[in-house]
Amino acid sequence: MNLNHFFIGAGRTDVFCVGEKRLARLEAEGRYSCYRNTRAMLRKLSLFMKGKPLPAGKVTPDWVLSFQRFLQQQLGNSQNTVVENLKVLSLLLDEAGVKENPCKKVSVSRVQTRRQYLLEEEIDRLMSCRLKTGSEQETARDIFYVECRTGLRISDLLCLRWQDYDGCFIRLRMRKTCRTIEIPVARSVRAILEKYRSLFSFPDTFVFPFIQKESLSDECFTLSRAIIYATSRINLQLKKLAQRAGITKNLSTHVGRHTFATMLISKGASLYEVKELLGHQDVKITQVYAHLLDTRKQELVELLEQDG
Repeated sequence: MNLNHFFIGAGRTDVFCVGEKRLARLEAEGRYSCYRNTRAMLRKLSLFMKGKPLPAGKVTPDWVLSFQRFLQQQLGNSQNTVVENLKVLSLLLDEAGVKENPCKKVSVSRVQTRRQYLLEEEIDRLMSCRLKTGSEQETARDIFYVECRTGLRISDLLCLRWQDYDGCFIRLRMRKTCRTIEIPVARSVRAILEKYRSLFSFPDTFVFPFIQKESLSDECFTLSRAIIYATSRINLQLKKLAQRAGITKNLSTHVGRHTFATMLISKGASLYEVKELLGHQDVKITQVYAHLLDTRKQELVELLEQDG
C-alpha cells in the first residue's frame, strides 16, 4: 500500500504520517500481523477522511464516535473488528504525542465469542472422509488432526521442520511467545507425520508442504506473510471438508487447538498441565477451556430430557 500521497503537506503530527512510520518499523521487525492490522485500519481511515490529512490534534471523542459508526454502519465491521481498529488508532495517537488520547475516553468492549471445538466422533467423521491422496484438502486435514492431538498453533505446525521431531517428541520454539516447548507425539500423529517424510527430507525442511522454504528468504516478515496466506488456504479446505463430513461448526485451524485443550480437561487433566502443553504463559489464559466444558456439561444434562 503506497500512502505517500496522503503525507504531502501534512504536519509531523498527521496520523497518516505516523502510520507510515509505524508500518516501516513493523516491517523491519518482521511483525506481519501487526503490520497488516495497521495497514487495514489506515485504509479505512483514508476512506473516512476522503483522502485528506488528519492532524492528531483534531481527533476528539466525538470524532472517534463518528469513525466508529462509519466502521460499523458503512463498512459493516463487527464490534470486535471495530475494537481492534480503534486500538490501532489509539497507538498511532500515542505515538503522535497527544496529551489526552480521545480513544481512551470512548468505551467499546469486545464481544465474547463462543469458541468452537470438536467432539471425538466429529474428528472420526473428518478422518473417515475419502480424499484424493496428496491433495491440498488431505494435507489440510492431516494438519488439523495433528493440531487436535498436539495443541500446536498453526503457525508452529506450518514451520515445523524435521529437525524439530525425533520420532517421539516435537521440540520447538513457539513463534508467538518465543517459549520452547516439548510435546509428546502419539502413535496416530507419528503415522501422519511419516506420510510426509521422503528420501529427500532434510533436517531444515518443513514437514508439511504448504510453505516452500526454498522460495523464501530467511526474512521473518516474508515468512509471516506466507504463514497467513497458507492458513487461509487451509481454513478454506477445512470448511469444505466440514461440509462433506456433515459438521455444521465453523471449522478453522483455531478449532484444532481448542479441541486439544477441551478434550484433555474433559478427561481429567488439570489446567496447569494443559497450560504447559499449550505453552501459555499464564493459567488465566487456559481457564477459558474450563468455561467451554461448562457448556458441554449442560449439553450432556439436556440429553436426559430427550425421549427414547
